[in-house]
Amino acid sequence: MRKRFAIAVVGLVAAVLLVLTQAPGAMAAPQGPIKIGVANSLTGPLSVQGGPMVNAIKQAFDEENYTVAGRRIELIVEDDEGKPDVGLTKFRKLVERDQVHILHAVLGTTVALAAAPYVHAQKVPWVTQAASGALARQLRSPYIFRFVPSEFQYTYAAASYLKDKLGWKRVYWMAWDAAVTHSGFVAGKKVFGDGVVDVMWTPVGTADYAPYLAKVDRAKADGLVLAMWGADAPRIIRQISEYGLKKDLPVFGVASFTSEELLGGMPPEAEGVLSMYNYCGSLNTPANRRFIEVYRTRNNTPPGSYQYMAYMGAKMVIQAIKDVAGNVEDKEAFLSALRKVKVDGPMGPASFDERQGGVFDFYVLKVVKKDGRLQNDCTEKISQVKDPYDLFP
Repeated sequence: MRKRFAIAVVGLVAAVLLVLTQAPGAMAAPQGPIKIGVANSLTGPLSVQGGPMVNAIKQAFDEENYTVAGRRIELIVEDDEGKPDVGLTKFRKLVERDQVHILHAVLGTTVALAAAPYVHAQKVPWVTQAASGALARQLRSPYIFRFVPSEFQYTYAAASYLKDKLGWKRVYWMAWDAAVTHSGFVAGKKVFGDGVVDVMWTPVGTADYAPYLAKVDRAKADGLVLAMWGADAPRIIRQISEYGLKKDLPVFGVASFTSEELLGGMPPEAEGVLSMYNYCGSLNTPANRRFIEVYRTRNNTPPGSYQYMAYMGAKMVIQAIKDVAGNVEDKEAFLSALRKVKVDGPMGPASFDERQGGVFDFYVLKVVKKDGRLQNDCTEKISQVKDPYDLFP
């Protein structure tokens, strides 16, 4: 009797399993490639960083032979032109027509702010290198991961270093007239208070900084803080030197101001300029040497901070895909895996915080001339810098 009962139970379990495996989509292994939408500024003022970022993402997946957890990876690349309307159109195309599983997209904060409500509504996991702190505040979403320091994160860390370590008490502050730099100045102002002698807002792409530089009185400040990037960074350094300011007034560039991909276009006078960010090209670790060697071989130029973050953002995605055994269709499981990911990369450990913003080691950088070219010297490391949500909620 017991034997017949046991056989009957085994038969029933087998029958149930057969029905489940034959039911459409039930417990079936995911099929087809994992589609990842990659949108960035391939043309326009941010293309000097946007195009190389796409190259870095490709490098990360090429290291996996475009196969992760047994599934092929298909990258679908679009140009957002650095324009919010174009960017949103490209996001719609990637999500609705291409049906991507994951977005690894955009550098420009204006594009990110335009796309964030759409991404949230569509419930697509998105890793971005747009620095806007709003992505972890007003526009916070369980689907948005910011693998880049926010403007509060990098500005507060830099201002605190300037005041506490270098002893700067009074500064001139010159920055792009843009939402992200206005927010960043809030963090700088919190540190320096009345020590900000003057703040000057310059349009993106300013050709002539003379009207702004004419306001700088060298006797009134300990240094000049600059918050503009891309092609504007070498342009303003050149003009500061032509104006004769640099020899008397130290210059500090916020975030990626002296990023390696920009140093080739910097004038010789950039030597000595300080900055602080999460990538230092001269850091002598096996992982960084390997990252630089491969990137230089592929692109005939060294990588910079945004290439590092694009590469590492892809590495975070790759690890999360591995952690769910390739089943990115189980969106909640994939999101949970991405929140827990910690990757030890070229600059050390990186992870996401409780609001899905990036946590990194920061490096104080000094531009030096070595072997006939400008490069960043890593002068100091500040470990595991987080977005200061408590100070800037």
